[in-house]
Amino acid sequence: MRWPLLLPLLPLAAGAADLKQRQCFPAQELRVCLWQDARLAARQDGGFGGGGEGDGWKPALAQSELRIYDSQGGQLSRLRVGRVSKLERTRLSDGGKPVFLLEEDHSAGFGSYAGVEARPFIVGARGIRFAQPEGRDPAQPFAMASALKSGWKEVRDGFLLASCAPDFPAKGEWDGETFRVSYRRLKLQDGQWRLTERSERGFWENEGDFPAERLFPK
Repeated sequence: MRWPLLLPLLPLAAGAADLKQRQCFPAQELRVCLWQDARLAARQDGGFGGGGEGDGWKPALAQSELRIYDSQGGQLSRLRVGRVSKLERTRLSDGGKPVFLLEEDHSAGFGSYAGVEARPFIVGARGIRFAQPEGRDPAQPFAMASALKSGWKEVRDGFLLASCAPDFPAKGEWDGETFRVSYRRLKLQDGQWRLTERSERGFWENEGDFPAERLFPK
């Protein structure tokens, strides 16, 4: 199964004057770089941790961009991403190609489910391929959430994802007390991403220890 190619070419002049290179990583013979609004790029946290997209930014912040460069420094393509974004390199690889994370901060300052979303991807000469587990609707991009009631952890062959939500009954009203914890494993195997899941009644919040790996499906 091929990963969907989700990196359209954009006009090279669009918004260029508003952006500044913030991060850059090698990807075999290529480089992947994050360009961000110059006002955010000047900050140590890049806007993560709050205050990234509030009304205090006049004019409004420009969209960040992922840009792909060849070995000679020529720009191959670019993709607009969230204003408050950052790149991380994982320990994983796909056929020798390093796996990166695009993290986008969607924190709202309140609530249990708004936070940072991370999307694994690899870089090739044709652009970026985001991880999309087998069997999932390609129109619904896959992301790993990190908020009060959701979190993830990198492991040897992929990622563990935990989340907690109300356990609504098939009939009647929720009692306001019963929750269900979902344990999912996103595994990179033979060039493909596979997602397995199990759930059970319980409660978990992303403020202490991450659940033990034995709780997750193989």
